Amino acid sequence: MRRSIFPLAAIATVGLTGCGNPFDATDREDAQPVGTSGETDAADTAETGQPPSFGDIREDVFTAMLEAESVTISGEVEAGEADLDELYDTIDGDTTGEISISGALDGTDSEMSFTAGDASVTQRAVEGAEYFLGEDFAALLLSELDEEVAEEISQDFVEDLVGDQWVQFEEEGGSVFSAEEFITTWQQELNDDEIDAMEAEAETREDQEVWVYTTADGETEYIVSAQDEPYLLGINDFEAQYTFTEWNDSPAPDAPEPDEYITLDEIFEAIAEEYGWPTEELEEDADDVNDE
Repeated sequence: MRRSIFPLAAIATVGLTGCGNPFDATDREDAQPVGTSGETDAADTAETGQPPSFGDIREDVFTAMLEAESVTISGEVEAGEADLDELYDTIDGDTTGEISISGALDGTDSEMSFTAGDASVTQRAVEGAEYFLGEDFAALLLSELDEEVAEEISQDFVEDLVGDQWVQFEEEGGSVFSAEEFITTWQQELNDDEIDAMEAEAETREDQEVWVYTTADGETEYIVSAQDEPYLLGINDFEAQYTFTEWNDSPAPDAPEPDEYITLDEIFEAIAEEYGWPTEELEEDADDVNDE
């Protein structure tokens, strides 16, 4: 009987879906793309001492943010909002998790981490290569195993194999969930009615002049810098809080040294050798997965 090479499909699934966009709004019926055309009198409004409406400055806000080179985003969000509860059966949807995105705005030369409960996901892209933190990869991989396969695979073996290393997914063209995607998703979620109903206040927070925009229901506020470029500095609501710092000054992550990472091929080969699975079948299944 041809033995199924379980980990290949599981690992491929992890590689393709385990690191998905935790803020993807494309499947929400009420997510409507919003144009970035704004009025041109924002500066005149600000000169009166009153903050401009968000509709007046939204073009400037999104243009400034999407043209930035880098930023650091950090905050808290419920696991259900990030779909992490669907990846890990042991996590409840209302478990609050922490997210951090830093480095290049477009997801290259950047790092993303998300932690909720006992589960975590950390990705890093450097110079075109994409890496996944080994201990997180091991936990995610083991959680994906079906009962039959789990009986054959030693948890200790997988953890020892990758636990203290990075796992390299891509040698080139790699990227992580990015600040650019986060900003674009927020832009898509906004609608004209919501923007028109926002209340605007000029405030000083942490010694910085800001404009605070609050939704009509009072549940969400957006904090925008009133100095220099109109960068977003924070989003606060009942389900999530985010801060945006180090605009154009967020450091890129370091690339793991050659002895600090293992490739997917090396993982496949190690598992095949450990359990006596023919490497020919391994290569065939790998080709099948890559062709999907």
